[in-house]
Amino acid sequence: MMTVQATDTAVSIWITREEPPTGAGLRLLVRQALAERGLAPWEEMEAECFAAGEDALVIARPVRGRRPAFYFPDLEALLAGALACADGPSALYAVREGYVLAVDRQAAGPGLYEFGRADSVSAAWEIHAAEQGRALINRDAIGTLRRYFGRPGGQL
Repeated sequence: MMTVQATDTAVSIWITREEPPTGAGLRLLVRQALAERGLAPWEEMEAECFAAGEDALVIARPVRGRRPAFYFPDLEALLAGALACADGPSALYAVREGYVLAVDRQAAGPGLYEFGRADSVSAAWEIHAAEQGRALINRDAIGTLRRYFGRPGGQL
């Protein structure tokens, strides 16, 4: 049994005596709750599921002001993902465990999902990373990587 509350800013779902969904199933459940109430689906969302005994509570909210980002543990994985994508607005950051490539939605090609771990970053995170000296390439990171590491003529 499910009890659903949905507005354009939050969705809560109380689940009783059913296995709560995870991952993509959880996002699908939230999108379905929005659609059933005539609300527009969110492009991006944060969703959490809290379970206790036979009950679970799902709380979801839209995420705005974030852009897709991909974590790569090493340069080889970064190049494999980035060089398989078209150029587009992007920035590259160094993090303790590897690299983060932030891209616009249109530039998020399949290679990034194949070789990197998908996430998202806020504008505030990008500003902080730049202030900390972690920005390696501030704009057109994919194009810059292609110029330095791609084959002549842009062919891979």
